[in-house]
Amino acid sequence: MIQFVRNFALLGLVAAGALLASPSPAYAVLTLRLQEGASVVTVTDGGMGDLDMASGQIIFSGVVGNFESNLTTSTSNSAASVDPALLTITDATFNAVGSGGTLTVTLTDTGFTAPGPGTATLSSQLSTTQVPTNTTITFTSSLNGTDGTPLTLNTVGGTTGADVVTIGSSPYTLSNVTTFTLDAEGGLVQFTGNTRVASSSLFSLPEPATLAMSATALPILGFACLRRRRAQA
Repeated sequence: MIQFVRNFALLGLVAAGALLASPSPAYAVLTLRLQEGASVVTVTDGGMGDLDMASGQIIFSGVVGNFESNLTTSTSNSAASVDPALLTITDATFNAVGSGGTLTVTLTDTGFTAPGPGTATLSSQLSTTQVPTNTTITFTSSLNGTDGTPLTLNTVGGTTGADVVTIGSSPYTLSNVTTFTLDAEGGLVQFTGNTRVASSSLFSLPEPATLAMSATALPILGFACLRRRRAQA
């Protein structure tokens, strides 16, 4: 029994240390990254390559590898009240030049807030207005690095999905990644995609301070029990 109490107290000390040592979240700005083979273009909100200097939106037009690329992206994170948290790609048009290839479009923003650690519904939407034969578009949303279920379309249309994911820390990061392959010059892809987390879907777990207090209390209770048993012996 004494060994059990000692182990219980040690567990409490480890839990308290882990909570106190938790790293602070990093902050960033809306970032668009396009890659085709070795060709990579990265554009940040208001930075070089962004044709719209307004906060919370990136407009890009240019060539990335074998793709002529034109798209508008936006985040709700620039608003005073972020509900829902939203990361959107609109008016995306890509035209293959040369031999074509596989293009990956990644949109990321950090700084979305939640009441605290817990769970949330990560919703995704993909719609297409132009998809060449034998081309499949894949769209994947993620929250703090946890991917939702990928959406795929190989024809004109729309699809949606939703996954319950854990928010381990707040502020949190939203991302979406779109990939597709165009085999020949003249292939054209047009789509819209968005990643969404509504506040109504957030479910909070106990605050870290509460957990820290509980973890700190565990070793105290353990030592108290140990002293009591020794006094009764």
